[in-house]
Amino acid sequence: MPLYEYTCQTCHNTFEKLRPVRDMDADAPCTDCGSPSLRQLSVFAAVTVSAGGESSPIAGGGGCCGGGGGGGCACAG
Repeated sequence: MPLYEYTCQTCHNTFEKLRPVRDMDADAPCTDCGSPSLRQLSVFAAVTVSAGGESSPIAGGGGCCGGGGGGGCACAG
């Protein structure tokens, strides 16, 4: 289940909610004041560390499911 980020329209509290994709746009009342909130675009970075101790970004290679290829991609078909 994905973790979504929301921001309250009244008190500007930012909170996270673990919910199914089908519910991503469902109402998510503020955890502080109960007012309506808006789902935010979540952005994150991932890095890996080599055996030599150097870090480098992990980049998806071409769209669907990170571009990893193989049969596990739900977008393939």
